[in-house]
Amino acid sequence: MSASGAQSSLRTKRGNRTSLEMRKGALVVGISVAILAYSAGCSGKDELFRQSEILMGTVVEVTVADQSGKRARKAIRAALDEIRRIDELMSAQKPGSAVSRLNREGHERAIPLGNELFGLIRQAAMISEASGGAFDVTVGPLSGLWGFDQGGKLPATSDIAASLPLVGYKKLIFDNSTSSVGFSVQGMRVDLGAIAKGYAADRAVEKLREDGIRDAIVAVAGDLRIMGARPGKEFWKIGVQHPRENGRMLMTFELRDTAIDTSGDYERFFTVDGVRYHHLLDPATGMPARGCRSVTVLAPTATEADACATAAFVLGPEKGISFLRARPGVRGVIVDANGRLHWTDRELERMARP
Repeated sequence: MSASGAQSSLRTKRGNRTSLEMRKGALVVGISVAILAYSAGCSGKDELFRQSEILMGTVVEVTVADQSGKRARKAIRAALDEIRRIDELMSAQKPGSAVSRLNREGHERAIPLGNELFGLIRQAAMISEASGGAFDVTVGPLSGLWGFDQGGKLPATSDIAASLPLVGYKKLIFDNSTSSVGFSVQGMRVDLGAIAKGYAADRAVEKLREDGIRDAIVAVAGDLRIMGARPGKEFWKIGVQHPRENGRMLMTFELRDTAIDTSGDYERFFTVDGVRYHHLLDPATGMPARGCRSVTVLAPTATEADACATAAFVLGPEKGISFLRARPGVRGVIVDANGRLHWTDRELERMARP
């Protein structure tokens, strides 16, 4: 099971492409975060088992430490199946999903979504409120214009201006009694891209727990949910990608029983006339936010880490740090547009390693 010295790559999107690589014992997962010192059977009985798939439009990897290969593989399959289920429910790109139905018909009437999806959209709206709209679950009309799922394109200024009135979490209509959501403005669209991957990681970890797994990592692109520790250690060692030097780690953390997410302007972007246009849009302007290069957030759940990283990125370094500090159990580090680091607290800064 050892990955030491192994090499592999897989095309996805980051500007023109990104890769999933294993090199010199470090597994670089997705775009933003790395699981370091990856090896199997290094502490006696427990071994590491890993499986990767393309789900939710990105690389998903489940890593499990367990004594039983049969149990580990069964649990990994169940975790991946759970992520696949969430994608079918929440993807705005799948015509048959509940989110797609909401986007098509939500202006006509409130659409019953079921408790799970209703609850996630409600949570997203609450984070939208807490961030002053920097994170906005109704950003769909704008993200559709930029087309980052297809590589990205520079929209006309007039199209951005026409889409801005369609964005605004306060225009959502919630019916708690029927778990239904509607739109007060025709043309609105929900986009769960900045929260659903974190939620999927959380749900996958719950499936692993149900199958008796106690030590694992679920990585959905840059969203990681961490459970327990790697064999022979009291932690998992997690590396954060440098936002300007591909393949170099900006810092590492020794973590257990937490979630970590990194959002950066290097994840999905294209360049026109020397200007980088990335996917982290400011809902107030319809343009890519410019104050940060990357934001890394630690939180109790990957759902919260995912949404808070986007919110802090859009808010910029000063307001972003204040936003993170105000949320219980949340902490983080922001790399601003000039490459300077901003920390929520000294303890986290001391935790970071080169």
